[in-house]
Amino acid sequence: MKTRDKIIQASIALFNEQGERNVTTNHIAAHLGISPGNLYYHFRNKEDIILSIYEEYARNLLLDTFPTVTSEVQPLDAIILYMDAVFQMMMKFRFFYSNLPVLLDKNPSLREKYVEVQHAIAERVSQLLISLRTANIIDFDDEELADIVSILRIINTFWLSFYQTQNIVNEINDSVFYQGVLKILVILRPYTTDVALPELIKARDMYQQRYQQALDVA
Repeated sequence: MKTRDKIIQASIALFNEQGERNVTTNHIAAHLGISPGNLYYHFRNKEDIILSIYEEYARNLLLDTFPTVTSEVQPLDAIILYMDAVFQMMMKFRFFYSNLPVLLDKNPSLREKYVEVQHAIAERVSQLLISLRTANIIDFDDEELADIVSILRIINTFWLSFYQTQNIVNEINDSVFYQGVLKILVILRPYTTDVALPELIKARDMYQQRYQQALDVA
């Protein structure tokens, strides 16, 4: 692995473990056993590292998390695959969600990239919901689409920080992310058609079981 990639991966790990605010470039260099000068050869500062991390995250999010509805991937399966992928990404980059407004305020380049990516994600989620409606899985009026997309994205984006503010012990593990998926299923249930409701309930029960298993492990 190239030094630049090592710096990115080490930074992700340290930011997740210790919190981004508590980690300096010197900490990252020491963790890797390299000189600060070597780190600065690849990145100008910590904000530059965070921007590169987000670019990797955005590539993964846009390329890997949006399954296409096909004869092999049914619409409801597609949205379950999407939720799984999004929350797995949240787990990998959880420091970013824990301190999002501050990170964006400190780094105008990051904010610009973030807004660009979020617009693309909103469009992808809209397309996914429309495919669910076409397949008679959910039903909504055209004027409701933007609001449904916004609500789903609010849960995806801010569930982690909300959880951390509501609990004395705010350790992040898989159970937290399964709770997030369950919240999304609650949002979708009123829009679910009668014919698709049994499948939605089946998905809910599956994630409830995963949540309980993750609690038992924790």
